[in-house]
Amino acid sequence: MLTEADRTTLAEAGITNLDHLASAAAAFLRAHPVYAAAPVTNALSVAEEHYLRGAGARGIGVWSEAQAADNVAIIAGEFAQMVTTALTQKAAAERLGVSTSRVRQKLEAGELYAVRATGGRVCPRFQFGPNGTLPGLEVVLRALRPEAHPVAVQRFFMDTHPDLASDTLGRTLSPHEWLLTGHPPAAVVDLAREV
Repeated sequence: MLTEADRTTLAEAGITNLDHLASAAAAFLRAHPVYAAAPVTNALSVAEEHYLRGAGARGIGVWSEAQAADNVAIIAGEFAQMVTTALTQKAAAERLGVSTSRVRQKLEAGELYAVRATGGRVCPRFQFGPNGTLPGLEVVLRALRPEAHPVAVQRFFMDTHPDLASDTLGRTLSPHEWLLTGHPPAAVVDLAREV
């Protein structure tokens, strides 16, 4: 059951159609049945488990259907949020000041990132800045593995990374912020190879 705070958070993210959000999450689960995967066996030593539990980690050494379902819901929710807030190819063309056929060419050339949605391919917002695509985006996209999961790609762009410490800004940045603020893309390219 969604609380009013949940609805407000979704609305602030530009998601007002909950049926669209649920449909996108269901489409994701059909395309990526992560819930059907067999549980991963524990590869941690007893000492590693003890250390992680001591640091506050939960679920170490046990399989929990509830935790697995929570993880699937989180990933499906992130994917649904990405799709529902993404730019259509037409909207991406308008933002970039090009034709929709040019956007399709950029998608085919790997110069823009897209995910498949119910209505076709859409362009997630993490690759855009206020004036178009992020500087250096193309070289970063080429460094990503083709099989990289869309949620992992979004998290990569939006989560801060300890290797992207900006002396100019005095803090650690996400790859999105790093590129947007004009830092050289080489550091992000090196990280992208690990996604």
